[in-house]
Amino acid sequence: MTVDRVRAAAAVAEFLAAMGEDPTRPALAATAARVAELGAERFAGVGVDPVPDLAAAAVADVSAAGPVAFRAVPFVSTCEHHLLPFAGTATIVYRPGGSVAGFGALAGVVETLAARPQVQERLTDEIADAVARGLAASGVLVVLTAEHDCVALRGRRLPGTSVVTLAARGAYETGPARAEALALAGEPDDRHAARPPRG
Repeated sequence: MTVDRVRAAAAVAEFLAAMGEDPTRPALAATAARVAELGAERFAGVGVDPVPDLAAAAVADVSAAGPVAFRAVPFVSTCEHHLLPFAGTATIVYRPGGSVAGFGALAGVVETLAARPQVQERLTDEIADAVARGLAASGVLVVLTAEHDCVALRGRRLPGTSVVTLAARGAYETGPARAEALALAGEPDDRHAARPPRG
């Protein structure tokens, strides 16, 4: 994705003016350009599919028949409702379908999908789908835990409140395998109702 930083900076300057500020005063003179640069960083994942990179990083290892858990991967994303950050950790559990990936490649999936306007529920689903497709995994379970600035700083203002979302694919959608994956993810009980498979 190519970011039009000049256009973005002009939009930020106009927003500041609409809020009654003077975007040319010394303390704000560089703010519009800084926000445009921040936006380019925070939205670097727009239009980027992480699956090809994950698939390219996969290594055939049929001996890895048991589940793999990658826990507490930090991420920061941007809530698409108010353009405020939400941040937390992602845990990915997958059952290899003949291939495994380096943990850096899995972290890259989380980073790429988080770097766009998001809602936590969709981000959770997108990570699960990417791991399932990129590794042809027979089971995938993803748990995201995050705090949202739009919850902490506006409306009812509930700082410290966290949101937990879960997505499961394949063998981890139901049954004993799901319970095993939840335990590996650090979720000892199945508080999350199984959702139907996505078409």
